[in-house]
Amino acid sequence: MNNSTKGYKHMELNQPAQNAANSPTKFNQEEITELSAIRQGYEETTLALGQLELQKREVKKNEVRIEQKITAIENQEKVFLDKIVAKYGEGTFDINTGVFSPKVS
Repeated sequence: MNNSTKGYKHMELNQPAQNAANSPTKFNQEEITELSAIRQGYEETTLALGQLELQKREVKKNEVRIEQKITAIENQEKVFLDKIVAKYGEGTFDINTGVFSPKVS
């Protein structure tokens, strides 16, 4: 089968059978069914690949959004810590007890 004709209604066969005449020959129903199944396989696989590419694009968009959120949270944390250090100095904070312990020099 010629690669440029894959999936089309008319396919070129490169090696004719020894007993084939030089005139057009009609395929039998079994051959047509098998060829149709092959074509359908190409179409379904091509569609699945296209859908996968769209999903990959969506995943990349989501990844960018999540990275932007992480950056925003990191910036928010930095602003908060700068404000807390300016108010209380350096130290540690236990979020479970709410107790800040200043750093001992």
